[in-house]
Amino acid sequence: MSSNRGNKFSARWSDIFEVGILFFIFCIFGGSPIPDVNEPYYIGKAIHFWNASWAIDDTFLSSRDSHWTFYFLFGWTSFFLSPYWMAVLGRGLTWFLLALSWRRLCFTILRTRWSSIPTGLAMSYYVLNFNMAGEWIIGGVEGKSFAFPLVLFALSELVRGEWGRVWIFLGAASAFHVLVGGWSVIAVIIVHLFCWRKPNYYFMLAGGLISLSGVIPGLLLDYGTVGDIVHESHRIYVFERLNHHLVPYMFSWTRIVRFLLLMTLWIFCCRFMPYCGGRQRRFEFFVWGTIIISAIGFFLAYILRSDASMSASVLRFYWFRMSDVSVPMGIAIGSMFRLLRLLVELRKSPICLPTFRDWIIAALISVTIFMSSGYLLFGVFMFSWTRSPDVAITWCITILLCRLILYVVNSAGRDCGILSCCRLKIWLILIYVVILIYTPMREFTELADSRTRFAFSRAESKKPIQAYKWREACNWISDEKNTSKSSKFFIPYDSVTFKWYANRSNITVWKEVPQDANSLIEWAKSIEELYVNDSVSGKDPRRESGGDSGGESGGRLELLIDKISKKTFSQMLNQKTPDEMKRLQKKYRFNYILAPISPNLSKRFGFKIVYKNSEYCVYKVEDF
Repeated sequence: MSSNRGNKFSARWSDIFEVGILFFIFCIFGGSPIPDVNEPYYIGKAIHFWNASWAIDDTFLSSRDSHWTFYFLFGWTSFFLSPYWMAVLGRGLTWFLLALSWRRLCFTILRTRWSSIPTGLAMSYYVLNFNMAGEWIIGGVEGKSFAFPLVLFALSELVRGEWGRVWIFLGAASAFHVLVGGWSVIAVIIVHLFCWRKPNYYFMLAGGLISLSGVIPGLLLDYGTVGDIVHESHRIYVFERLNHHLVPYMFSWTRIVRFLLLMTLWIFCCRFMPYCGGRQRRFEFFVWGTIIISAIGFFLAYILRSDASMSASVLRFYWFRMSDVSVPMGIAIGSMFRLLRLLVELRKSPICLPTFRDWIIAALISVTIFMSSGYLLFGVFMFSWTRSPDVAITWCITILLCRLILYVVNSAGRDCGILSCCRLKIWLILIYVVILIYTPMREFTELADSRTRFAFSRAESKKPIQAYKWREACNWISDEKNTSKSSKFFIPYDSVTFKWYANRSNITVWKEVPQDANSLIEWAKSIEELYVNDSVSGKDPRRESGGDSGGESGGRLELLIDKISKKTFSQMLNQKTPDEMKRLQKKYRFNYILAPISPNLSKRFGFKIVYKNSEYCVYKVEDF
């Protein structure tokens, strides 16, 4: 009796320690300096949801909310936590839930303790480096940060065959983020079709009711808006603002190749397992479901390319979100499954145990293939790389070539010297160790090293002195002795963290794109009116060469982001006339301008400087 209690106690502590290591891995991969690029957006909305007096009369915060569940369940913490500590709390909670759900999913499929550690490391690495549409699972705090762990809990119930619980978890995921949960629901329905299983409609209904707090806000965004305005807002949202997530022919070609190679690697190395049971197959079918969804998105994007309105209405649903996450999950779990099977087979055949010479030969062959493929890609074919030669593409091709050679040799039934049966298994083990541990660990150690060094957030200036002085200016603004809570500011278009530090409202900036149609149209108009100079030239070669941004045929004006002045904010303002500034001040009702110190705007417009540091000035512009 005491022995059983001791074993249970030991197993429980083992599980806790395993979750703790996973949490540490996710902290390293997701622990960028606070705030991350999306955290001011979502945490700001959550604060304003509960406290409308925070950043009073802010255009973006006053727009319609689309994530009620996240704002309701998380925003109340703003009454006793600053935005910084809200982000700390939210990150810790989401990473803990992710560690718990990933450990449960891995143990359910692999039935091996500690298997979640290498798979969690691999999954984190491949999501970070091999996403096609810029999606992520470990990062800052927002609705999908809570939705993804719930999807993983749903998958663990799916592979166990507990179909009813799947719909409950997916309903909760949809409540936090309707697209993450919604696409997962469709992928699970595809699993049902593959498994020839009739859905449990009662649990589906219960999950649907739970999801309403995520579905209803999305449906209300465009409610009561004229059709033409809705269509134009969709076009702006898809092609002008978020084409890097939504429009496949505007993605970086290297990212597309990376993802396709990773998908091929998963299909070739980790699928078609003859000894694969129902658990693994249900998980594989889910991955296939997300790939089918992504393929449909690609197909629709290209066939609707000549119709901007229809294309935008379809592509705005993030067709590539789930495949960006599920394929890395598939290769992590699939590789671990194959590795464990190979190790068991070697242990059962002691005569076939490898020697040191066997390991060296297998490693040398792999390195030779890697160097040869790298030479062909970088030296012979001379690909036009976006920035620098993409080593990840070479790595994927090397692994695929190695696996192809093994497949051909094994199929031919050869048992010759170097490629004997034993050495084939050694080479396979090496491949899976490289996929699971060696390659992700290189990224992990680099990230771990960078986390020990002081760095400013990605949302701030790349120059440390400017980031520091920006915070200094915002902290001065946040003091009620200097500016009132109702003050409104005109700031540079790429400023993300102003409200985070200053706790004051601002007029339109690029990152704060609203979700509802009317506000989105006004956002685009204000961006063009405030930050675009007439002198900015204008032709985007992609548009002129045949409408590459996906809308109408023939020549078109450039993207909105391309029309924004590339000069500093102060230089751009200095080109405006006093009458233009008066008109803008009257229309947008801003009381202050926060701008780089040079050139001095007070000389041209007569603004009063109320604060100044070595990088930024705060100008008071009321009644100028």
